[in-house]
Formats: sequence, C-alpha cells, structure tokens
Amino acid sequence: MSYERTAIIQNESGIHARVAAGIVQRAKELAARYGTRLYLRGERGERFELRSMLPIIALKAGKGAHVVVTAEGGAEREAADEMAAFLGGDLEMHDAAELREVDKLIHENALMQERLQMILEAVQDGICVVDKSGLITYVNPAYLRIVHKTREMVLGQNVFESAPDGNRVGVLKSGVARIGALSHKKNGTTVVANVNPIFVDGEIAGVVSVIKDITEIQHLMERLTQVSARAEYLEQELLRTKKTATAFSNYIGKSGKVVDVLALATKAAASTATVLIRGESGTGKEVIAEGIHYASSRRRGPFIRVNCGAIPQALLESELFGHERGAFTGAVKRKLGKFELANHGTIFLDEIAEMDKNMQVKLLRVLQQKEFDRVGGEETVHVDVRIIAATNRDLEAMRKAGDFREDLYYRLNVIPLLLPPLRERVDDIPLLVEHFIGKISEEQQKPVRGITPDAMEILMGYRWPGNVRELENVIERVITLMDTPEIRAVDLPTYLRGDIADREVAGFGTDLLGTERKNAAVLPWTDYEKRIIAHAMEKCGTFNAAAKALGITHKTVAAKARKYGLVDEGKP
Repeated sequence: MSYERTAIIQNESGIHARVAAGIVQRAKELAARYGTRLYLRGERGERFELRSMLPIIALKAGKGAHVVVTAEGGAEREAADEMAAFLGGDLEMHDAAELREVDKLIHENALMQERLQMILEAVQDGICVVDKSGLITYVNPAYLRIVHKTREMVLGQNVFESAPDGNRVGVLKSGVARIGALSHKKNGTTVVANVNPIFVDGEIAGVVSVIKDITEIQHLMERLTQVSARAEYLEQELLRTKKTATAFSNYIGKSGKVVDVLALATKAAASTATVLIRGESGTGKEVIAEGIHYASSRRRGPFIRVNCGAIPQALLESELFGHERGAFTGAVKRKLGKFELANHGTIFLDEIAEMDKNMQVKLLRVLQQKEFDRVGGEETVHVDVRIIAATNRDLEAMRKAGDFREDLYYRLNVIPLLLPPLRERVDDIPLLVEHFIGKISEEQQKPVRGITPDAMEILMGYRWPGNVRELENVIERVITLMDTPEIRAVDLPTYLRGDIADREVAGFGTDLLGTERKNAAVLPWTDYEKRIIAHAMEKCGTFNAAAKALGITHKTVAAKARKYGLVDEGKP
C-alpha cells in the first residue's frame, strides 16, 4: 500500500543545499517513527527515496513549486501528511540541535561527493559530461588520456560545434541512448562509447559519455584472427598432403629433361627470386611449385595455392587481398586474403594468364612494393611473400597482343621453368605407371600385381595430350573396373589402343600405295602396316630413327620389322 500527498514549497529561497539536508534529516526521523519509506518527485520527474541530498537539489524547486510525497509501509498516511506539512512550511533551520544535524549531513554529503570524485578520477574508462546546451562540463583523466588532449582543450568546448555528427549530439537531440558506438579518432585511436541521456523532471539535462580505448584489443584480435586462419590452413595442408624426405620426390621421372628441370628447380629453391613455371596442363606444375617451397628456407611458412582461372574475376581481388567488413554486399566480417595468409611463406598463383589487366596492376604492386590494400580498407598491409606463378598459355604472344602486361611478365619471369610434356619423356611412363598402380591400388584396397608388356607398350605409344594427369586418370579407371590381378591391354580404353594405328596411317601417302588414295583398293591392315614399317626403315635406317619419324616406340618398330621379316633375326 502507498499514500500520496502534494505539497507546495513556501520557503522564500526554495530548496537549496541546507534545506535539502534538512529534508533528508526529517525524512529519516519520520521513517523511523512510523516504520515507512518516504519518496519524493517533482511535477514531471520520477520519484526517488528521501535518502540523499543530490536528487532533492536537482529538483531546483523554488517557491510555489509542487512536489508529491509518497509513503509506503507502516503508517503511510501519518508519515506522508507530516512530510508534506514540513515541505509546505518554513524550511529554514532555526533550532541549534537541528542545525548541527543538518551541518553533519552536509559534511557527510561533501565527503560522499569527494569519494565519488576520487572514484571517477581513478577509473580507466573515459567519462565526459555534457549539459543540454552541448557544453562539456566534466571529463576525468582517463578521458583526456584516451583522446590525447588536455583539460583546457576540452572543458567548455561545445559538441554541437566540435562534433555535430557525433554520438553525444545525437543523444542530446533524440534522448535515446547509444550503446557500443564505435568511432575512429584522427590520432588512430579506436574507441567504443556508451552515451546515455540525463533527465531532470522529465526533460533532458545533458548526456554522459563513457568511452573505452579498444585499439590494442583490436590489434590483438587481428593478430589472433590471422594466426588462427594460418593455423587452420596449415592443419588442412598437413592432413591433405604427405611430405617425403626429398622435396621433389613427388615428381616422378628420371629422363634427361626431368633431371634438368629438377636441377634448375633446386637452384631456384635456394634463392628468393620469383619463379614462373611453364608447361602444358597436367605436367605437374603444382608439384614443382610445392617442391620449391619445401626445399627453400621458407619451408616452415605456409604454402598457399590459388587457381586464378577457377575464381571469378569479380571475386579474385577479395580472394587474394581480403576485404573489410561492409566492403560489399555479403561482407559481414573481415576476411584475410591469400597473400596475408602466405606471409613469411610462398603463394602459388596457378593459371596466372587468366588474370585480367586490372588485377595484373595490383599484383605488380605486390611484387614491387610487398604491400596491398584490402577491398574496402584504408590500411596498407605489408607482407613478406615469395611468388611462384604458373601457366600453360603463351605469355609472349599474349604480351604482344596486349593481353598481358609487359612489366608484370618480366617481374614474374625471373627464373623460368619449362616442364616437358609426357610425350617428350616416354621413358618415364613405366615409372609413373608403377607409382600410380601402387598409390591407387592402396587407396582402393584392391591388390594389383602389375601390368603386362603389351599393355605397357600401348601406354608408351600413346601421345598423352593430358600428360601425367591423364595417365593417372587412366590407371585409376582401369584399376576400378578390372577383375584380374594384372592390367592387360584389353583393360585399357579403346581410344588408347587405336591411337598407334591411327598415327601410323596418318603419314601413309600415295608414294606407299603407288596410286592415288581415293582410287586405291582397300587392303588388309597388315599390308599397310608392313609397307609403313618398310618405308620408315628404308628412309631412317635404325629402329630409333624410324620410331621417332613414326611417333611410336622403337620397341614397336623392332617387333613389327621382325614380324614381317624386314630384318634378319640375328640383327640387333
């Protein structure tokens, strides 16, 4: 239950500090006598319990002002009536005993204000109080430290003039608090502010702003985000690949061209220069790039792969350099780019020729200055990254046509590596087949004993336009579908088995038939094959030379020559 009474202030000087102390003293006496709690409110403000001088003084009640007394608990009516009568009477203190009590209360209030001041001075959050006209009336030392200003520079400043679009002005105009508002100061400091309105008698009397310097926290979060992203990427890489003791051991081959390439790649790994790997699709450009990284002094850093041809050009900049939150639709948080993730390591840019001219300019900046800007960002990011690029396209022709920047071409082409196609290192095919049989049979848990000689001969006679990748796909297909413990010729795809015959017929001209081709009768295949081998042996003289001319293996030429009696059985 509660009881209310309205009182009209009759005191000539209204309610001042000494009167407010007397009101608190009388409220304590009545509360003790009637076992009740007494509250007071102005004409428009919220009520408050009569225990402190400050809210009473804040009423600024002069003579004739109306105030409402509320009593709760105990003898509410009696307590409210006596308090209202006291407020409507002569509030000036005349009794010596009362004056002593009032002075004691004022002293206690002064001590409380002093303690409050000490607390405000000690806290590490910045506090700024602004009155309703926009003047800054109080700041604590922490505020001055955070904004890097002196008290003389701040006190008396009007926020309507110094920061008309700021949070304090916004709250003064709207009366609505702003919590967690971020702002970036000119000195580079980032602060988060909680700005709350101050109401007196239902009207806004000012605002109090509490700010916190989060610059160090922000930097720490950035470092943690970067470390976390790198750790996640490296963990995935470790699970995805199994590194061997030798960095280039995954590049299978012992032919002369392979040995030359690996020797040059080893020298490149010992340097910090940019490497450009050239070669047809499927020749193992990524394997060589990975080997260079793990054979270099950057082996403990990350190895980041980027396929420039697989990423839409509109997204490639964000993928390489990252973006800030809000940089574009869908950018809900900051994302680190591949270059930032590759810091102190190596980035492998595959299909570099697919990059448009705009991105080529930005890549050139990274190569020259080791820096870039995130999409939507204002901060320049510096990185220490080695670049290995790769392409299967003719960069020289693209450069002449204006499709590839000449300055970028020379920046990338510091150490060029040209990987030979599989058709130019046929002797490596048995090694690759053995490697893929072991790898794929283990993955599929399907025992494979090996491959028959005639099947191997077919594989070595094929031109492999898809190179090593195509060979691996063929072996995987065969092992998946075969029912025998050994790969046979019949298990191979039909297009492989027909390729040798097709190429041998391709060079078959009228000089072999003796008549024009369109008028010639169709002969059995063996007749054509015998004429072809005989003609090649006659022109070239040796199995090797004939094989190169026909584009098949010397074993095939020797076998066919002996089959058709074109050489003596005892001749090597």
